[in-house]
Amino acid sequence: MKKKLWMIFGPVIVAIAALLILLWTPINFKTVTPKKVDQAATSLDTRVLKGESVKNAAEKENYIPIIGSSELSRMDPFHPSSMAQKYHWKNKPFLQGNPGTASLTQAMNVGGMTNLKGNKAVFIISPQWFTKSGVPSDAFKYFLSPLQLTGFILNSNHGDKKMNKYVASRIIDLGVSKGPIEDDALERISEGKQITDFQRFYIRDIARSSLQSQDDLFGSLSMNDHQGQINKASAQLPDTYDYKHLNKLAVKLAKKHSHDNDLQIGDSFYRRKLKKRIIIYKNAHRHVTYTHSPEYNDFQALLYMFAQNKVEVMFVIQPINPHWVKYTGMPMSSITNFDKKIKYQLKSQGFNNIVDLSNVKNPNYIAEDTIHMGWRGWLMLDHHLKGYYKTKKANPENTEYKMNSYFLTKTWANK
Repeated sequence: MKKKLWMIFGPVIVAIAALLILLWTPINFKTVTPKKVDQAATSLDTRVLKGESVKNAAEKENYIPIIGSSELSRMDPFHPSSMAQKYHWKNKPFLQGNPGTASLTQAMNVGGMTNLKGNKAVFIISPQWFTKSGVPSDAFKYFLSPLQLTGFILNSNHGDKKMNKYVASRIIDLGVSKGPIEDDALERISEGKQITDFQRFYIRDIARSSLQSQDDLFGSLSMNDHQGQINKASAQLPDTYDYKHLNKLAVKLAKKHSHDNDLQIGDSFYRRKLKKRIIIYKNAHRHVTYTHSPEYNDFQALLYMFAQNKVEVMFVIQPINPHWVKYTGMPMSSITNFDKKIKYQLKSQGFNNIVDLSNVKNPNYIAEDTIHMGWRGWLMLDHHLKGYYKTKKANPENTEYKMNSYFLTKTWANK
Protein backbone atom coordinates (compact mmCIF):
# COMPACT_ATOMS: atom_id res chain seq x y z
CA MET A 1 0.00 0.00 0.00
CA LYS A 2 2.82 2.37 0.99
CA LYS A 3 4.64 1.54 -2.22
CA LYS A 4 1.55 2.36 -4.30
CA LEU A 5 1.06 5.65 -2.48
CA TRP A 6 4.70 6.54 -3.08
CA MET A 7 4.35 5.68 -6.78
CA ILE A 8 1.40 8.09 -6.98
CA PHE A 9 2.55 10.95 -4.77
CA GLY A 10 6.34 10.45 -4.68
CA PRO A 11 7.13 12.18 -7.99
CA VAL A 12 4.93 15.15 -7.01
CA ILE A 13 6.67 15.50 -3.63
CA VAL A 14 10.11 15.25 -5.22
CA ALA A 15 9.17 17.85 -7.87
CA ILE A 16 7.85 20.30 -5.24
CA ALA A 17 10.94 19.80 -3.07
CA ALA A 18 13.23 20.36 -6.07
CA LEU A 19 11.37 23.52 -7.02
CA LEU A 20 11.57 24.89 -3.47
CA ILE A 21 15.30 24.19 -3.37
CA LEU A 22 15.73 26.00 -6.68
CA LEU A 23 13.72 29.00 -5.50
CA TRP A 24 15.52 29.44 -2.18
CA THR A 25 19.05 28.44 -3.17
CA PRO A 26 21.24 31.46 -4.00
CA ILE A 27 22.41 30.17 -7.38
CA ASN A 28 22.98 32.30 -10.44
CA PHE A 29 21.13 30.35 -13.11
CA LYS A 30 22.42 32.57 -15.95
CA THR A 31 19.32 32.20 -18.08
CA VAL A 32 19.62 35.80 -19.28
CA THR A 33 21.72 35.44 -22.42
CA PRO A 34 22.48 38.30 -24.86
CA LYS A 35 19.94 36.73 -27.22
CA LYS A 36 17.28 36.87 -24.47
CA VAL A 37 18.13 40.51 -23.74
CA ASP A 38 17.76 41.35 -27.43
CA GLN A 39 14.35 39.68 -27.52
CA ALA A 40 13.31 41.37 -24.27
CA ALA A 41 14.24 44.81 -25.63
CA THR A 42 11.11 44.90 -27.81
CA SER A 43 8.97 42.29 -26.03
CA LEU A 44 7.01 44.70 -23.77
CA ASP A 45 6.53 41.62 -21.58
CA THR A 46 5.10 42.36 -18.13
CA ARG A 47 7.53 39.88 -16.54
CA VAL A 48 10.44 41.92 -17.88
CA LEU A 49 8.87 45.14 -16.55
CA LYS A 50 8.20 43.61 -13.12
CA GLY A 51 11.50 41.75 -12.96
CA GLU A 52 15.07 42.96 -12.53
CA SER A 53 17.52 40.42 -13.97
CA VAL A 54 16.83 41.04 -17.68
CA LYS A 55 16.84 44.84 -17.40
CA ASN A 56 20.00 44.88 -15.31
CA ALA A 57 21.67 42.58 -17.85
CA ALA A 58 20.64 44.99 -20.61
CA GLU A 59 22.26 47.88 -18.75
CA LYS A 60 25.60 46.10 -19.08
CA GLU A 61 25.20 46.03 -22.86
CA ASN A 62 24.41 48.57 -25.58
CA TYR A 63 20.84 49.44 -24.60
CA ILE A 64 19.25 52.65 -23.33
CA PRO A 65 15.74 52.25 -21.86
CA ILE A 66 12.71 54.04 -23.24
CA ILE A 67 10.21 54.08 -20.40
CA GLY A 68 6.55 54.90 -21.00
CA SER A 69 3.21 53.17 -21.48
CA SER A 70 0.96 51.96 -24.31
CA GLU A 71 2.48 54.18 -27.03
CA LEU A 72 5.52 51.88 -27.11
CA SER A 73 3.44 49.16 -28.78
CA ARG A 74 2.78 51.38 -31.87
CA MET A 75 5.56 49.74 -33.88
CA ASP A 76 5.42 51.45 -37.26
CA PRO A 77 8.53 52.02 -39.45
CA PHE A 78 9.40 55.19 -37.52
CA HIS A 79 9.25 53.58 -34.09
CA PRO A 80 12.65 54.03 -32.37
CA SER A 81 13.30 50.26 -32.38
CA SER A 82 12.77 50.16 -36.16
CA MET A 83 14.96 53.20 -36.78
CA ALA A 84 17.73 51.95 -34.49
CA GLN A 85 17.84 48.65 -36.35
CA LYS A 86 17.76 50.16 -39.83
CA TYR A 87 20.31 52.90 -39.23
CA HIS A 88 22.58 50.97 -36.86
CA TRP A 89 22.41 53.17 -33.79
CA LYS A 90 25.33 52.51 -31.46
CA ASN A 91 22.91 51.91 -28.59
CA LYS A 92 19.47 50.37 -29.02
CA PRO A 93 16.17 51.10 -27.24
CA PHE A 94 15.01 48.80 -24.46
CA LEU A 95 11.24 49.29 -24.22
CA GLN A 96 9.60 49.36 -20.79
CA GLY A 97 5.89 50.05 -20.54
CA ASN A 98 2.37 48.70 -21.00
CA PRO A 99 -1.15 50.11 -21.16
CA GLY A 100 -1.87 51.20 -17.59
CA THR A 101 1.69 51.88 -16.46
CA ALA A 102 2.11 55.41 -15.14
CA SER A 103 4.50 57.38 -12.92
CA LEU A 104 4.35 55.36 -9.67
CA THR A 105 4.71 52.00 -11.41
CA GLN A 106 7.69 53.34 -13.31
CA ALA A 107 9.16 54.86 -10.14
CA MET A 108 9.26 51.35 -8.64
CA ASN A 109 10.64 50.02 -11.91
CA VAL A 110 13.47 52.58 -12.02
CA GLY A 111 14.23 51.99 -8.34
CA GLY A 112 14.89 48.31 -9.11
CA MET A 113 17.25 48.97 -12.03
CA THR A 114 20.49 49.02 -10.06
CA ASN A 115 22.68 49.01 -13.17
CA LEU A 116 20.96 52.13 -14.53
CA LYS A 117 23.05 54.25 -12.16
CA GLY A 118 25.17 56.77 -14.04
CA ASN A 119 23.60 55.93 -17.40
CA LYS A 120 20.99 57.46 -19.71
CA ALA A 121 17.26 56.88 -20.06
CA VAL A 122 14.30 58.23 -22.03
CA PHE A 123 10.95 58.80 -20.35
CA ILE A 124 7.70 59.44 -22.27
CA ILE A 125 5.10 61.50 -20.38
CA SER A 126 1.42 61.08 -21.30
CA PRO A 127 -0.89 63.99 -20.36
CA GLN A 128 -3.83 61.60 -19.96
CA TRP A 129 -2.18 60.09 -16.86
CA PHE A 130 -2.83 63.35 -15.01
CA THR A 131 -6.52 62.94 -14.28
CA LYS A 132 -8.24 64.11 -11.10
CA SER A 133 -8.21 60.60 -9.64
CA GLY A 134 -4.72 59.62 -10.80
CA VAL A 135 -3.60 56.07 -11.49
CA PRO A 136 -6.43 53.48 -11.05
CA SER A 137 -5.82 51.23 -8.06
CA ASP A 138 -6.37 48.04 -10.11
CA ALA A 139 -3.82 49.09 -12.73
CA PHE A 140 -1.19 49.89 -10.10
CA LYS A 141 -1.80 46.62 -8.23
CA TYR A 142 -1.46 44.64 -11.46
CA PHE A 143 1.88 46.15 -12.41
CA LEU A 144 3.37 46.45 -8.91
CA SER A 145 6.29 44.06 -8.73
CA PRO A 146 6.69 42.18 -5.42
CA LEU A 147 10.42 42.03 -6.18
CA GLN A 148 10.68 45.78 -6.72
CA LEU A 149 8.58 46.38 -3.61
CA THR A 150 10.98 44.37 -1.45
CA GLY A 151 13.86 46.39 -2.90
CA PHE A 152 12.10 49.64 -2.00
CA ILE A 153 11.46 48.47 1.57
CA LEU A 154 15.06 47.34 2.09
CA ASN A 155 16.43 50.62 0.71
CA SER A 156 14.06 52.79 2.77
CA ASN A 157 16.78 53.68 5.28
CA HIS A 158 18.62 55.45 2.47
CA GLY A 159 17.67 58.17 0.04
CA ASP A 160 15.19 60.96 0.70
CA LYS A 161 13.05 60.30 3.77
CA LYS A 162 10.12 62.42 2.56
CA MET A 163 10.04 60.58 -0.75
CA ASN A 164 10.13 57.18 0.98
CA LYS A 165 7.29 58.22 3.31
CA TYR A 166 5.25 59.43 0.34
CA VAL A 167 5.74 56.26 -1.74
CA ALA A 168 4.92 53.96 1.18
CA SER A 169 1.79 55.98 2.04
CA ARG A 170 0.69 56.04 -1.60
CA ILE A 171 1.10 52.27 -1.97
CA ILE A 172 -1.01 51.74 1.15
CA ASP A 173 -3.66 54.22 -0.03
CA LEU A 174 -3.94 52.36 -3.33
CA GLY A 175 -4.96 49.25 -1.39
CA VAL A 176 -1.86 47.13 -1.93
CA SER A 177 -1.33 44.17 0.43
CA LYS A 178 1.58 41.78 -0.05
CA GLY A 179 1.57 40.02 3.32
CA PRO A 180 1.50 41.05 7.01
CA ILE A 181 5.26 41.57 7.33
CA GLU A 182 5.58 43.64 4.15
CA ASP A 183 2.41 45.60 5.01
CA ASP A 184 3.68 46.44 8.48
CA ALA A 185 7.05 47.48 7.06
CA LEU A 186 5.29 49.88 4.66
CA GLU A 187 3.30 51.31 7.57
CA ARG A 188 6.51 51.99 9.48
CA ILE A 189 8.13 53.66 6.45
CA SER A 190 5.03 55.81 5.90
CA GLU A 191 5.39 57.02 9.51
CA GLY A 192 9.04 57.88 9.02
CA LYS A 193 10.29 54.89 11.04
CA GLN A 194 12.92 52.31 10.13
CA ILE A 195 11.85 48.74 9.53
CA THR A 196 12.59 46.24 12.30
CA ASP A 197 15.53 43.82 12.24
CA PHE A 198 13.14 40.91 11.84
CA GLN A 199 11.36 42.58 8.92
CA ARG A 200 14.71 43.23 7.25
CA PHE A 201 15.78 39.60 7.78
CA TYR A 202 12.51 38.15 6.48
CA ILE A 203 12.19 40.45 3.46
CA ARG A 204 15.86 40.21 2.48
CA ASP A 205 16.66 36.55 3.18
CA ILE A 206 13.33 34.82 2.62
CA ALA A 207 10.89 36.86 0.53
CA ARG A 208 13.32 38.69 -1.75
CA SER A 209 15.66 35.73 -2.12
CA SER A 210 12.80 33.59 -3.40
CA LEU A 211 11.54 36.33 -5.73
CA GLN A 212 15.01 36.86 -7.20
CA SER A 213 15.36 33.15 -7.87
CA GLN A 214 11.98 33.13 -9.63
CA ASP A 215 13.01 36.15 -11.69
CA ASP A 216 16.30 34.49 -12.65
CA LEU A 217 14.53 31.25 -13.58
CA PHE A 218 11.36 32.46 -15.29
CA GLY A 219 11.87 36.15 -16.09
CA SER A 220 13.10 35.56 -19.62
CA LEU A 221 11.21 32.36 -20.59
CA SER A 222 8.70 32.43 -23.47
CA MET A 223 8.59 36.20 -23.82
CA ASN A 224 6.53 38.09 -26.38
CA ASP A 225 8.49 38.30 -29.63
CA HIS A 226 7.97 41.45 -31.70
CA GLN A 227 11.15 41.10 -33.73
CA GLY A 228 9.24 40.03 -36.84
CA GLN A 229 7.14 43.17 -36.55
CA ILE A 230 10.26 45.32 -36.21
CA ASN A 231 11.89 43.59 -39.19
CA LYS A 232 8.81 44.22 -41.35
CA ALA A 233 8.61 47.87 -40.24
CA SER A 234 12.30 48.67 -40.74
CA ALA A 235 12.27 47.06 -44.20
CA GLN A 236 10.00 49.91 -45.36
CA LEU A 237 12.67 52.51 -44.59
CA PRO A 238 15.19 53.78 -47.18
CA ASP A 239 18.80 52.68 -46.77
CA THR A 240 20.05 56.22 -46.21
CA TYR A 241 18.84 58.44 -43.38
CA ASP A 242 17.43 61.72 -44.70
CA TYR A 243 14.99 63.50 -42.40
CA LYS A 244 13.09 65.40 -45.13
CA HIS A 245 12.67 62.27 -47.21
CA LEU A 246 11.59 60.25 -44.17
CA ASN A 247 9.06 62.94 -43.25
CA LYS A 248 7.47 62.65 -46.71
CA LEU A 249 7.41 58.87 -46.35
CA ALA A 250 5.76 59.19 -42.92
CA VAL A 251 2.99 61.35 -44.39
CA LYS A 252 2.53 58.94 -47.29
CA LEU A 253 2.22 55.88 -45.03
CA ALA A 254 -0.01 57.75 -42.59
CA LYS A 255 -2.44 58.73 -45.36
CA LYS A 256 -2.46 55.16 -46.63
CA HIS A 257 -3.34 53.77 -43.21
CA SER A 258 -5.88 56.38 -42.08
CA HIS A 259 -8.25 56.89 -45.02
CA ASP A 260 -11.36 55.53 -43.20
CA ASN A 261 -11.80 58.78 -41.24
CA ASP A 262 -10.95 62.47 -41.36
CA LEU A 263 -9.37 62.53 -37.88
CA GLN A 264 -5.97 61.17 -39.02
CA ILE A 265 -6.50 58.10 -36.85
CA GLY A 266 -5.13 54.76 -37.98
CA ASP A 267 -7.78 52.63 -39.68
CA SER A 268 -7.22 49.58 -37.49
CA PHE A 269 -7.71 51.54 -34.26
CA TYR A 270 -10.64 53.50 -35.69
CA ARG A 271 -12.51 50.37 -36.77
CA ARG A 272 -11.92 48.52 -33.49
CA LYS A 273 -12.40 51.32 -30.97
CA LEU A 274 -14.30 54.25 -32.47
CA LYS A 275 -16.29 53.65 -35.66
CA LYS A 276 -19.49 52.31 -34.08
CA ARG A 277 -19.63 54.96 -31.33
CA ILE A 278 -17.74 57.94 -32.71
CA ILE A 279 -20.75 60.22 -32.23
CA ILE A 280 -20.65 59.92 -28.42
CA TYR A 281 -17.24 61.65 -28.37
CA LYS A 282 -18.48 64.79 -30.13
CA ASN A 283 -17.69 67.65 -27.67
CA ALA A 284 -17.38 65.06 -24.88
CA HIS A 285 -14.10 66.47 -23.50
CA ARG A 286 -15.09 70.09 -23.02
CA HIS A 287 -14.33 69.95 -19.29
CA VAL A 288 -11.18 67.83 -19.35
CA THR A 289 -8.26 69.20 -17.35
CA TYR A 290 -4.80 67.77 -16.69
CA THR A 291 -3.58 70.21 -14.04
CA HIS A 292 -5.19 68.79 -10.86
CA SER A 293 -3.94 65.29 -10.17
CA PRO A 294 -2.10 63.13 -7.60
CA GLU A 295 -0.08 61.98 -10.61
CA TYR A 296 2.15 65.05 -10.19
CA ASN A 297 3.22 63.70 -6.80
CA ASP A 298 3.77 60.21 -8.23
CA PHE A 299 5.80 61.80 -11.01
CA GLN A 300 7.95 63.51 -8.38
CA ALA A 301 8.66 60.13 -6.77
CA LEU A 302 9.88 58.96 -10.18
CA LEU A 303 12.15 62.00 -10.47
CA TYR A 304 13.65 61.19 -7.07
CA MET A 305 14.47 57.67 -8.28
CA PHE A 306 16.28 59.07 -11.31
CA ALA A 307 18.10 61.66 -9.20
CA GLN A 308 19.25 59.11 -6.59
CA ASN A 309 20.95 57.10 -9.31
CA LYS A 310 22.36 60.09 -11.22
CA VAL A 311 20.49 59.05 -14.37
CA GLU A 312 20.54 61.47 -17.30
CA VAL A 313 17.01 61.55 -18.68
CA MET A 314 15.44 62.81 -21.88
CA PHE A 315 11.79 63.57 -21.13
CA VAL A 316 9.30 63.43 -23.99
CA ILE A 317 5.91 65.14 -23.71
CA GLN A 318 3.65 63.08 -25.90
CA PRO A 319 1.29 64.80 -28.37
CA ILE A 320 -2.47 64.44 -28.50
CA ASN A 321 -4.04 64.17 -31.95
CA PRO A 322 -5.11 67.79 -32.73
CA HIS A 323 -8.05 66.64 -34.85
CA TRP A 324 -9.28 64.53 -31.95
CA VAL A 325 -8.87 67.49 -29.60
CA LYS A 326 -11.04 69.61 -31.88
CA TYR A 327 -13.69 66.89 -32.38
CA THR A 328 -14.04 66.19 -28.66
CA GLY A 329 -14.10 69.89 -27.77
CA MET A 330 -11.12 69.68 -25.43
CA PRO A 331 -9.90 73.21 -24.58
CA MET A 332 -6.37 73.82 -25.84
CA SER A 333 -5.72 75.38 -22.43
CA SER A 334 -5.91 71.84 -20.98
CA ILE A 335 -2.79 70.95 -22.97
CA THR A 336 -0.91 74.25 -22.63
CA ASN A 337 -1.51 74.49 -18.86
CA PHE A 338 -0.39 70.89 -18.37
CA ASP A 339 2.66 71.63 -20.49
CA LYS A 340 3.66 74.63 -18.38
CA LYS A 341 3.12 72.83 -15.09
CA ILE A 342 5.05 69.65 -15.90
CA LYS A 343 7.92 71.59 -17.47
CA TYR A 344 8.18 73.80 -14.39
CA GLN A 345 8.37 70.69 -12.17
CA LEU A 346 11.14 69.32 -14.37
CA LYS A 347 13.25 72.38 -15.09
CA SER A 348 13.17 73.85 -11.59
CA GLN A 349 14.89 70.68 -10.35
CA GLY A 350 17.48 70.41 -13.12
CA PHE A 351 15.75 68.04 -15.56
CA ASN A 352 16.34 70.23 -18.60
CA ASN A 353 16.36 67.77 -21.51
CA ILE A 354 12.74 67.97 -22.67
CA VAL A 355 11.37 67.10 -26.11
CA ASP A 356 7.95 68.75 -26.22
CA LEU A 357 5.73 67.30 -28.97
CA SER A 358 2.53 68.77 -27.56
CA ASN A 359 2.97 72.02 -29.47
CA VAL A 360 4.64 71.78 -32.90
CA LYS A 361 4.12 73.93 -36.00
CA ASN A 362 2.80 71.16 -38.22
CA PRO A 363 1.00 68.51 -36.13
CA ASN A 364 -0.44 66.52 -39.04
CA TYR A 365 -0.04 62.74 -38.57
CA ILE A 366 1.92 63.26 -35.36
CA ALA A 367 -0.29 60.71 -33.59
CA GLU A 368 -1.34 57.27 -34.78
CA ASP A 369 -4.63 57.30 -32.90
CA THR A 370 -6.18 59.72 -30.40
CA ILE A 371 -3.41 60.10 -27.82
CA HIS A 372 -0.41 58.03 -28.89
CA MET A 373 2.62 58.96 -30.97
CA GLY A 374 2.95 57.49 -34.41
CA TRP A 375 4.28 58.20 -37.90
CA ARG A 376 5.58 61.79 -37.80
CA GLY A 377 5.53 61.89 -34.00
CA TRP A 378 7.96 58.99 -33.78
CA LEU A 379 10.10 60.52 -36.52
CA MET A 380 10.34 63.83 -34.65
CA LEU A 381 11.43 61.98 -31.52
CA ASP A 382 13.92 59.85 -33.49
CA HIS A 383 15.60 63.04 -34.66
CA HIS A 384 16.47 63.79 -31.02
CA LEU A 385 17.24 60.19 -30.04
CA LYS A 386 19.73 59.66 -32.87
CA GLY A 387 22.35 61.89 -31.24
CA TYR A 388 21.38 61.04 -27.66
CA TYR A 389 21.93 57.32 -28.31
CA LYS A 390 25.52 57.75 -29.42
CA THR A 391 26.72 57.49 -25.83
CA LYS A 392 25.25 55.39 -23.03
CA LYS A 393 26.95 57.00 -20.03
CA ALA A 394 25.36 60.02 -18.38
CA ASN A 395 27.14 63.35 -18.53
CA PRO A 396 27.67 64.29 -14.84
CA GLU A 397 26.90 67.93 -15.68
CA ASN A 398 23.41 66.84 -16.75
CA THR A 399 22.65 65.04 -13.47
CA GLU A 400 23.11 67.91 -11.02
CA TYR A 401 19.56 67.76 -9.71
CA LYS A 402 18.10 69.94 -6.93
CA MET A 403 15.12 68.02 -5.59
CA ASN A 404 12.25 69.90 -3.95
CA SER A 405 9.82 68.04 -1.68
CA TYR A 406 7.17 70.69 -2.36
CA PHE A 407 6.30 68.67 -5.47
CA LEU A 408 5.19 65.79 -3.20
CA THR A 409 2.46 67.93 -1.62
CA LYS A 410 -1.26 68.09 -2.34
CA THR A 411 -0.83 71.84 -2.75
CA TRP A 412 1.30 71.26 -5.84
CA ALA A 413 -0.90 68.42 -7.13
CA ASN A 414 -3.92 70.73 -7.13
CA LYS A 415 -2.22 74.00 -8.06
